[in-house]
Amino acid sequence: MCRILLAVGEGQRIVPWIEAFVKASENDPYKEARGKGRSHKDGWGYVLITEDYVKHYKSRRPVFEDEEVDELKGSISNFSVLMAHSRAASQGSVETFNAQPFSFGSPHGYQLYFMHNGDLNKSMLLEALKLPAEKFLNVSDSYVAGMYASLFITSQEDEEIVKAISALKEVVNTSLNVGMILASPGKLKVVGVAYMREEFLERKAERDYMRLISFPDSDLFVLASSTLELYTYFPVDDVPNATLFALDVNLKEKEFEVRKYSF
Repeated sequence: MCRILLAVGEGQRIVPWIEAFVKASENDPYKEARGKGRSHKDGWGYVLITEDYVKHYKSRRPVFEDEEVDELKGSISNFSVLMAHSRAASQGSVETFNAQPFSFGSPHGYQLYFMHNGDLNKSMLLEALKLPAEKFLNVSDSYVAGMYASLFITSQEDEEIVKAISALKEVVNTSLNVGMILASPGKLKVVGVAYMREEFLERKAERDYMRLISFPDSDLFVLASSTLELYTYFPVDDVPNATLFALDVNLKEKEFEVRKYSF
């Protein structure tokens, strides 16, 4: 599985979280406790959105070996939205295509940037989309989940997002930890989702690895994989299972509003 970081706020306050994300991707004791090794080395990527530009970067290189990290830290100076993902492959080939975040043009009038941590039933997703499995043999489950979201989230309204994400619970094998950016002219919605199957809540090693943490402040919102807590001095909260955060972001005014849902 993977490590994720979703952040909204002043760029310089996000930089320490990028550093924690890189360290967590290279050396993850929670992953090792599951007998899965210590690193997330199968590619990484990020989406950075400011008032002036959007940058979407993906690489098959490990984040902890990529000089692009320095480029990112050096460029994130203003109010920004950042989503970052480092991959430990469970489904799909190890190549840049399967690195995340993914980008989809939705027929409902928005651009979707999507990242996912967990393991899903890809066959069930493809059946729901009426797509032939043989064309997606080397494609990750997360990519197919992003396709699903771009089609079934019919608007940027909270209610539609919660409804579509709730429907995905049926295909979850382990966790559905998700970051999304839904962008259209004049509107920017950021979504973070924390969900794992209930049986994993009772298994310490699995729970420790799959849970998400948050750092909500007046001018910074962070949602991240649990391992980042080992590499930051910020006080963080455990996110309750089956929680969805929806943020309306105004880049021009440098402000955001957070709403929280259970599903």
